Amino acid sequence: MDRIQPKVTSNSSPLIYLAKIGRLNLIKNVYGQIWIPEAVFNEAVTQGKILKITDASIIEEAVGKWILKERISPETDLKYGFLDENNKIGLGEKQALKLCKQLNANIFIVDDKEARRVSRILKIKPIGTCGVLVQAHRKGLISTNEAQQILDDLIKAKFRIDPTVYRSIIKELRKPKTRMSLPSVDSSHKIQTKGFKALRKL
Repeated sequence: MDRIQPKVTSNSSPLIYLAKIGRLNLIKNVYGQIWIPEAVFNEAVTQGKILKITDASIIEEAVGKWILKERISPETDLKYGFLDENNKIGLGEKQALKLCKQLNANIFIVDDKEARRVSRILKIKPIGTCGVLVQAHRKGLISTNEAQQILDDLIKAKFRIDPTVYRSIIKELRKPKTRMSLPSVDSSHKIQTKGFKALRKL
């Protein structure tokens, strides 16, 4: 029996960075399809096109195909209105969290530390850009060398990652594909040392 794919929402930054390096389809290959709210679309596409940034057009091309744009219902907006009081996360992250609850989504692709913290409080599993990369590797979608190249390309595109975490990820990529023992990475990409972590902690 085929495994049911989890419902996934995303913040704008993972889409933008992967599009910048021509690897946006990595998300599609891992999850099949994802959902985004209006605010994330505006951040990743509308604002990018105004600035004539090429990654915006790459993301827009995927919208309606495997990136599905969804409005937040008034009921959901009201129920989770307390998120609007958190000034440590942006509008896109707030709407994406609300959309997670609206869709009963299992996973939220996000790198921001505070958004990840709130996600866990809401019982939504956060996974960062690096986590998507490692998951693609563990599923056999990309080779170890290809995964390392993608990581290097992300850094060249100004994706922030601590050198210690970079080395830890490379070490994990080179391990035999047995049990997962991956370090947690937040927006500043510091390791959270709490024993063994699942991919959703990256």
